[in-house]
Amino acid sequence: MLFAGTDFSHQILTNFVFAAVLGVAMMVLSQKLRISAIVLLLLTGIAVGPEFLGWVQPAALGDGLRTIISLAVGIILFEGGLTLDAKGYVQSSQEITGILTKGVLVTWLVSAILIKVFFGFPVTFCLLSASLIIVTGPTVIGPLLKRIGVKKRLHHILHWEGVLIDPIGVFIALLCYEWILSEGGSFTYFNFISRFLIGAAIGLGFGSVIYFILKRNWVPNGSLNIFVLASAMLCFAASETLLSESGLLSVTVAGFLVGYKKPRQLESIIEYKDELKDFLIGLLFILLAAQLQISKFLAYGEKLLWLVVFVMFFVRPLNIFVSMRGSTLKLREKLFLSWIAPRGIVAASMASLFAFQLNANGSPNADFLETLTYSVIAGTVIFQGFTAKLMGYLLGVLEPAPKDWLIVGANRVGRQIGHFLRDQGVGVVLLDTNTREVKWALNEGFVARCENALTLDPENREIFYGIGNVLAITGNEDLNLLVSQRWGRILPNAKLFRWGTREAEQDGFEEEGTQVWSALPLKTILAEEQDHDFTRIQDLDPNDLDGQVLISAANGEIALNKLPKSKGEIDALVFQIPEKELKLPFRIEGLLLSKVKQLELLFGELAQLVAGLVPQLDAQALAEQLVAGEKEFSSLIGHGISLPHLYSEHVKQPVLAVAKLEEPVACLHTGAQIQLVFLLISPQEQPVAHLNMISRIAQLVMDPDVREALFAATDRQALYEALLRIKSKVQTAPAPTSP
Repeated sequence: MLFAGTDFSHQILTNFVFAAVLGVAMMVLSQKLRISAIVLLLLTGIAVGPEFLGWVQPAALGDGLRTIISLAVGIILFEGGLTLDAKGYVQSSQEITGILTKGVLVTWLVSAILIKVFFGFPVTFCLLSASLIIVTGPTVIGPLLKRIGVKKRLHHILHWEGVLIDPIGVFIALLCYEWILSEGGSFTYFNFISRFLIGAAIGLGFGSVIYFILKRNWVPNGSLNIFVLASAMLCFAASETLLSESGLLSVTVAGFLVGYKKPRQLESIIEYKDELKDFLIGLLFILLAAQLQISKFLAYGEKLLWLVVFVMFFVRPLNIFVSMRGSTLKLREKLFLSWIAPRGIVAASMASLFAFQLNANGSPNADFLETLTYSVIAGTVIFQGFTAKLMGYLLGVLEPAPKDWLIVGANRVGRQIGHFLRDQGVGVVLLDTNTREVKWALNEGFVARCENALTLDPENREIFYGIGNVLAITGNEDLNLLVSQRWGRILPNAKLFRWGTREAEQDGFEEEGTQVWSALPLKTILAEEQDHDFTRIQDLDPNDLDGQVLISAANGEIALNKLPKSKGEIDALVFQIPEKELKLPFRIEGLLLSKVKQLELLFGELAQLVAGLVPQLDAQALAEQLVAGEKEFSSLIGHGISLPHLYSEHVKQPVLAVAKLEEPVACLHTGAQIQLVFLLISPQEQPVAHLNMISRIAQLVMDPDVREALFAATDRQALYEALLRIKSKVQTAPAPTSP
């Protein structure tokens, strides 16, 4: 053995640590290889156990193994209770409800009958054995569904079956287990009912206390997760101390109650518990698989093999066709559901725990629990995992490609875009860190989450499985760029879009995705102090278009920032800017043509020009402020055009100066070339008007015709006349005065 010659305490340490490290390694490797973690964990656990390499010796842990299994399963079940959405069960479709009621009974009872027929065990033991293979497990089904890309309706059914059936299966298994433990004595019924009532009561009590403390924010955010973890462990220990074998039910009930109450900290708690659950799954599977003995599987011979075959190819289809009676699902969809039912960690850990405890009580055939459960796990995970996509393809139930949208920014514009997409039959998920915006989105019927798109992990999150397009539309264009970069790595085949007004390369970023709506005054819109007009136009005639197209659709083709190429009736969302927002304070006195060769010198000339218009301004201080600001952050908005802007207490109305260089000069921040500069100075008390004018100038210069006219000007009068010629795009400037 690997650890021969070490003392007993050292063996406990090394076995535990080695199992934990191997478990984490296999979890990471499975994500890299995009295969089920259960397959790698099961094979690795058997390989390193006493049957082969002997590197992990679960027996060295002694009675501690039972404690580790019990506590780890308790924490896993607590996490399962947290994620159990009672509303999801109530509001679920007829198909999901059927699987969770009639389907559960069919799987449980028919499997019990088959076990009785094949092996002749007592009825109570057959019922316990069958209860362990009821659950399908979200930790297995989630990654499988994400990998194969099944149609959304089937995805929804299988996902919620996996989530909701865990506590149902555990509850049935606990009832059967408690019944077996209580048999044979005069207090049979009393012990059975006592375990159930005490476990439920302690779970309700601890769940209520945890929620009470969380609701009153008595625990700092930094200690939140360890507080909940310690509370779950205390709940388990208290219930076990009061009455043995009641702890699993108590933590399941406690987790369910906290998840049902939905405290505001629930998302961060679940995220932490999800990581902890993965660690425990890896640890448990290595330890549990390591103690499996091949001889026990062989001892049951062909009967065990045939039993697994019947469970996979008779019991599961019977479950689906009974529970789907009256459903609108097509035959091929029912056949696919019949094919997919992989078992996972909850089934394995419960089987090992019950086998361990029943063996300790001298119960005959206790090892059969592990043997059957692991055989079903291996058969379903390996066989179904490798054939699911092929079967989905043959039955025609795979989505051609993910087409749903993730919109980062649940603001007014994001919700407008979301409504348009939903009307095209496309799924939409909204993300934002602003709780107020998320609340509005939820009220409007969207799937919305208050989370940070730069940090959340979409793995095993069902709402993100169908995402094929990502749109970042926050008011921070740097954030939009970072969102596109991150989600481009997470979803390498997704189409990425982001709002921005400047070229990404100038900031040293590698550009990700398509920049859209560069001329859209988004910051002004989000300020919500102006009346903006979003117009939905169906059967749009492109010749009559008045406004900027945000998004359009025709014959199933969706296009951003333009009209679709497909012919047919065009449905479009158009942004129309009210006339009162089109005023820009152009004055001929504020125009300048310069021959300087450095941007610092140009800023000096512009400062002198503006100081002549506003005598209260200090030209030298203004020039220094412009240079310092440019060194810190580039004002370049693209196409050789710069837009420095600032506030000043010395101006009563916005001042706009425009300078055209004879030859381009280098930007102080990036070295890019600049030939045209718009300098905007606004009163400090007019931030909305200031942002509005910045957006309007950006929209102006993004028009190729406008840029051509401005760059062609050879003197100040020609530059001013070029601005006048585009008055259809901006409000006519005030009448010129003499130069």
